[in-house]
Amino acid sequence: MNRIGRQLFVLGSNRGVLRQEKVLRGNIVQTCNISTLDSMYEKMISLPAVHYIEDSLVQFHDVTGIPWYGTIILCTASLRLMISLPAQTTSQKVASKRFLLFKEMEEIIIPSLRRATDQQVLVNRWTKEKAVKSFNRVAAQIKSQKVIEYNCHMSKLFIPLYVQIPVWVFTSIGIRNLALMRETQERFLTVPVQERYIQLAAEGALWFPNLTVPDISLILPFIVGSSFALNIFISSCRIKSSEKTETKYSKVITYFLYAISALMVPLAAVQPSALALYWATSGVVGVGMNLLLLSPTYRKLVNIPKISKDSETPYVDLKENMLAKLTFKRRE
Repeated sequence: MNRIGRQLFVLGSNRGVLRQEKVLRGNIVQTCNISTLDSMYEKMISLPAVHYIEDSLVQFHDVTGIPWYGTIILCTASLRLMISLPAQTTSQKVASKRFLLFKEMEEIIIPSLRRATDQQVLVNRWTKEKAVKSFNRVAAQIKSQKVIEYNCHMSKLFIPLYVQIPVWVFTSIGIRNLALMRETQERFLTVPVQERYIQLAAEGALWFPNLTVPDISLILPFIVGSSFALNIFISSCRIKSSEKTETKYSKVITYFLYAISALMVPLAAVQPSALALYWATSGVVGVGMNLLLLSPTYRKLVNIPKISKDSETPYVDLKENMLAKLTFKRRE
């Protein structure tokens, strides 16, 4: 009986150990998953670029004495004007130069090259295959030379995206860290995180006195969504002016961007007012820059080449496009 009792005890203990191991393994897997997510989030909020933006905003706030709502508005507007406006101006220059380049290729170079190729076919009795290969090779070489001459490589069209997206993402994370005290332990020991949080909670304005909580009036989220949508509308009108008909691909892209603008409203509604204020300011300043880029006076001032598709009355055309779209929707 003693042996049987001992064996039962050992078996029971082993089963208990096995169950405990299973539970521990499950906990270990869960802990590993949580640790992975935590580590990813920790890496995002502790990027040097994010800390630099946080500290720069705090330094501007402390030196100038401007309340936090004013600090966010002024810094956002200044950053957009110093970084985004030159980038968008360069992109517009490149787009106009490429328009002139392709116009020269289609109207002058390609016809001349085609005549020269036809002459070679008659004189030297080139085959059709050889003539096509020679034509394509020389045309590509001339185009490459013209791209260098005009200084209008296609990659320069996307300079605004290369510049704006990282700045927008890092600044959003930095402001959210300040408004929610989302910092690492090392950061808590070296930086007055709580003091900054208290300042943000007391230095709002108007209907959002507390910048650490969401805007319950939904005014800021609505400004975020509407400004993003207005930027897309202005850009799409500018692109359509160079095309007789809107392609299916461009329609899909435009509707997709409008959907993102709509999603920004509920997203901004659950974020701290400080972050919603940053997004709203960025969107409104973006609208102003897009309107400025339509101005013939500004385009002449910054040496954007004038092309045939440029309108002499861009703001009137924009108003007419908006009214036409609204009227069409009402009729539907």
